[in-house]
Amino acid sequence: MSRALAVVSAATLCIASAGIAQAQQTTPPPPPGSDTGFRMPYERGFWGHVGINAGRSRLRGSPCVSGFSCDDRDTMWRAYAGGKFNNTIGAEIGYLDLGKFERGGGKTDAHGADIAFLAGIPLGQNWSIFGKLGTAYLRTNVTGATGAALTTGHESGWGPRYGIGLQAGITRNWAVRVDADRYRIQLPGAKENVDTLTAGVQYSFR
Repeated sequence: MSRALAVVSAATLCIASAGIAQAQQTTPPPPPGSDTGFRMPYERGFWGHVGINAGRSRLRGSPCVSGFSCDDRDTMWRAYAGGKFNNTIGAEIGYLDLGKFERGGGKTDAHGADIAFLAGIPLGQNWSIFGKLGTAYLRTNVTGATGAALTTGHESGWGPRYGIGLQAGITRNWAVRVDADRYRIQLPGAKENVDTLTAGVQYSFR
């Protein structure tokens, strides 16, 4: 896990460096409506956005128990709001439900909030590819049948989250967004990874 985080962190820094270099170029000029200056959320020119994604999630590292139902995949969703400090660097917060997974004759579910920094390379007006690195506070609940050798109960805590995404502009304000993320969640007695692949829509206030 630490090696994966290090790789994603390095990749995010590389993307940020490349994006900043591109944002600082004077030729060709930035797309209409873009701004290479740095803006804070309380300042005019800060690019705010909201969006919602839905897709598939998968609980990793939890082997099935013989004789009990097992399904490590489910549907998940995430609603988020954030903004860009310029056309390269941004941040967002979100609320997410990772779904319910069947194992050990019971259900395992996780939901909570996350925050992530974004570093991307603009590809055109309202288009970009970006990396994400942050943390999530998730609450989990595990139920199971007696004899399933599964620790049950409630748990909550912070864990890292990281991923990559693609934003494809439909208009100046509307865009389709695809995200692939990994969340490290705290279960009763263990920590596991949940991988997600989602798609949705995003609206930017310009």
